Amino acid sequence: MDSGKPSGDIISNLNLAPLVDIALVLVIIFMVTAPLLDVPSNLEVDLPKAATIEAKSQDNITISLGAGGETALNDKMLAPPQLAPALKKMVTDHPGRLVVIRADKNVSHRQILDLLGLAKKSGAQRIAIATVQRR
Repeated sequence: MDSGKPSGDIISNLNLAPLVDIALVLVIIFMVTAPLLDVPSNLEVDLPKAATIEAKSQDNITISLGAGGETALNDKMLAPPQLAPALKKMVTDHPGRLVVIRADKNVSHRQILDLLGLAKKSGAQRIAIATVQRR
């Protein structure tokens, strides 16, 4: 394997053409596949716009739940077993009214979900959870 050159010589020139060819092929592959990564799913979803408004309290049916488990329907204290029939009667009498659930911040999510289910079972079409606006 003698090429006529001494074995200790340093190669001073490199052939960069294969390296440039590979780099250009990779750039083309990335350019073709990048637009495919932008689409998160094939399902088109039109997200709703949210806005908060103050509802007129005299038109609402309000369910209140205190930290100790006390319940009230429109400022009338009721025992939990009495809440379901009273709410059903009120929703039946006023079907278009908004049912607002006011719960203490220390109440568990489970209790709020129970109230949401109770409102839905009573026939309420419009249900909201009262919050305090952040400033």
